[in-house]
Amino acid sequence: MKIELARAAGFCFGVKRSVKLSHETLDQGPAFLYGMPVHNQRVVQKIIDHGGKLVEDNPYAASKISRFTHLNSMDEIPAGSTVLMRAHGVTVQALEKAKEKELKIVDTTCPFVTMVHKTAKVLFDEKYQVIIVGEHGHPEVEGIKSYAPNAIVVENAEEASKLFPRKTQYYTNDELMKAKTDAEVVEKLHYPVLTKIGIVSQTTQSNDNVQAVAMAVMGKAREVRVYNTICNAMHEMQPGAVQLSTQVNVMLIIGGRNSGNTKRQAELCAQQTKTHWIESADELKPEWFTNVKHVGIGAGASTPDEDIEDVIAWLKKYDKETNHVESEIIRPAYVVH
Repeated sequence: MKIELARAAGFCFGVKRSVKLSHETLDQGPAFLYGMPVHNQRVVQKIIDHGGKLVEDNPYAASKISRFTHLNSMDEIPAGSTVLMRAHGVTVQALEKAKEKELKIVDTTCPFVTMVHKTAKVLFDEKYQVIIVGEHGHPEVEGIKSYAPNAIVVENAEEASKLFPRKTQYYTNDELMKAKTDAEVVEKLHYPVLTKIGIVSQTTQSNDNVQAVAMAVMGKAREVRVYNTICNAMHEMQPGAVQLSTQVNVMLIIGGRNSGNTKRQAELCAQQTKTHWIESADELKPEWFTNVKHVGIGAGASTPDEDIEDVIAWLKKYDKETNHVESEIIRPAYVVH
């Protein structure tokens, strides 16, 4: 059996940086984790075991971390404590509250997410109607939204197309001639509803989805500005996994159930071939690989190397015991770490 990895898989820069900062901070003593530092339960468990105490007040995230006991509010953190802000970023309000409580803030926010915060704020300050392409309720999206209070979140083009319905009343030339001012003429013309729309996205979105949303709102404003705020890792990971999925019999996507970018990888690959989304090698089933000649492996940006290696080891063992052959392992020249 041929086992091939996608050209980019595993920890992205932002996740690697967040995990490193978390462990370095905990080396100095206990600290509170405001939100899951990254969306991988095995990685978070190691940080908790190192002395981190989890605080999660985002309903979207809290619903996906049942295995962890956690505090439900920053109010429960004692004043003066050290607090690690998650890689996905936090809201303006959370930062203000942390400062009010005189907490020692260690900000592990991914620089790509910080860039989105700044872009959203600029658009809001310049009077754009901000649209965020992302998952409703996701911690990263809520953080971005806090920098642009007028922001509207859409997950796809279908949702975007329902925004700002165009005028449906039309006027004849004779009726327009009766208008006494230019403003009256403009009001009666079939103009877009808004003057300016600015679009940003959750960093783990796909290019195709952002482009589809942009096209869906293009006629709804006189000016539409679209910022590419997808992080570099996603430009490599998603296309790499999809490309590989067109060549294999079965695709495995490894990553946490609360990882948005892992979910999108699995959805995109499933359009090409049989795809299984797993968190670890423990979920693999022998029947998935009956008569399979070529297996592809992709992984989310929060998936550690050891999880990927565990899956490869399981497949090699299966191949040797079932097919009595040594697996052919194909690793890409470039892997995101």
